[in-house]
Amino acid sequence: MRTMRLGWLVAMLCCLAFTMSAQPSGVVQDPKAADFGPANLTHVRVSPFEFQATSTDGGDRVPVLGLGFTFYSSGPAGWGAPVHLPGGSLLKRIELDYCDTNTDDFHLELGLEECDNQWENCTGVAETLISTSNGCAFVSSSAVSQRIDNYHHTYALAITFGSNDGTNTLGGVILSYQLDVSPAPGSPTFNDVPPSDPAYQYIEALVASGITAGCSGGNYCPDAPLTRRQMAVFLAKALGLKWTSY
Repeated sequence: MRTMRLGWLVAMLCCLAFTMSAQPSGVVQDPKAADFGPANLTHVRVSPFEFQATSTDGGDRVPVLGLGFTFYSSGPAGWGAPVHLPGGSLLKRIELDYCDTNTDDFHLELGLEECDNQWENCTGVAETLISTSNGCAFVSSSAVSQRIDNYHHTYALAITFGSNDGTNTLGGVILSYQLDVSPAPGSPTFNDVPPSDPAYQYIEALVASGITAGCSGGNYCPDAPLTRRQMAVFLAKALGLKWTSY
């Protein structure tokens, strides 16, 4: 049976990156590559349909004729929308897409809020993005570094309209995040994989994720060959593969 080196599989599993969707014009990735884990950003779009008024005087979504599915608010209060990102991911970039033709310095403002489990006690955790009266365009920030903790917190996008006469129109929001490998623990799990080992962080991530339990006697056997049977176990666990009857 054909075998392969275990170190190669560890590198393959930990550096696996899913293909990201096509980028809209003007999107620029963070110039600094990740120190570990997938280096590409994955983009999630939050449409105007997901926003709703955050108070009784927030107004309704009013469609703008001739501009497709863009909306403005008929009331003075702001809108909010939940954030749906994988737990543990690192939010790196936020983009506000808009149409702004207001000539009186009344614009759209976008903020990211981190709240408790009841969606209360919210705090701004990212730079506020503000539109300008330059028609249909976007404004973005790549100076974001927000770790998503879905167990202890909830996250929301908060939009404030500077005017409700149709000169401030929300096109949507793009959230760009990165998946990476958890930092290595201070103490090793296996006797034969000390912190000085180049694959220490990645092997510890596999153990913590339940993908591997090592070989025997408290060792990992990092230089042992890997069978195709063992590879199937590693890949199925890492990718969450399963068979269903529907």
